[in-house]
Amino acid sequence: MDDAAAQEIATRAAFRGGRLALARLGEPGYLTWKGHRDVTSGSSLEVQEAVVSILRQECPGDAILVEEGPEDEPLDVAAERLWIVDPICGSLNFVQGIPFFAVSIALRVGGLLRVGVVYDPVRDELFAATLGGGPATLNGRAINVRSTSEAPEFWEQAWIGTDLPHSGPQRDLALRVFAHYTSEVMSQTIMGSPALGICYVACGRLHVYWTLDAKPWDVAAAGIVLQAAGGLITEDEGGSWLHSAAGYVAGVPGLVRWAQSGIDVVRNTDLALRRRERPFD
Repeated sequence: MDDAAAQEIATRAAFRGGRLALARLGEPGYLTWKGHRDVTSGSSLEVQEAVVSILRQECPGDAILVEEGPEDEPLDVAAERLWIVDPICGSLNFVQGIPFFAVSIALRVGGLLRVGVVYDPVRDELFAATLGGGPATLNGRAINVRSTSEAPEFWEQAWIGTDLPHSGPQRDLALRVFAHYTSEVMSQTIMGSPALGICYVACGRLHVYWTLDAKPWDVAAAGIVLQAAGGLITEDEGGSWLHSAAGYVAGVPGLVRWAQSGIDVVRNTDLALRRRERPFD
């Protein structure tokens, strides 16, 4: 199966899941809290099953990694062909009835992410791309990131998006980074959906999206779309996004460095304070 055929399957699966999610918006069903600000709904499981059923029917030999799988379920994450599915990227928005979420589907083949589809059923917007298969598209039309330079005035005019960790030290760090950026850029918005945040960079609605706590299913499909649209995605310290533990910076290539430097400034400030408070640790 070539990438174009895989994209068509992913698109059909995303449409099916998206239509079901839209019908359930405002009526999420039972809620299971996995942690503070981390929720699974009965409807998200229904959406996931709708997506997975198409993938299993069309690609019976492929492995599938899903967000809402049982914790004890064996996963062949080293499979030659692996579908990566987030049935509702934006779960808190969805259960609250806020119409900003997406179905995200990616395909990894031989260790390479090759196909990405992100579908926003509320706006009926489908972001899609394949590795080396031409430009990224939004509802079939080519999209590109905004064109800017690395000059500081462009960072000062930037519109950026983010999502915060649910809790713990990483949330505290992210809040300090958020405050740091707020004093530097034009606008900063908490999105509620990493997949849509990255896709909004890809189509020029945002200049940068960053997060310190995302999972592979949050970013896999959107990362493919962003790169095909001329954008750059890295881990939060500047390394390959494919090896990130949780942090990501996605943006216009000329502005990613500015975003990374802001995270570094806050981290280094925290480290200096800890050393001053506990000099002999």
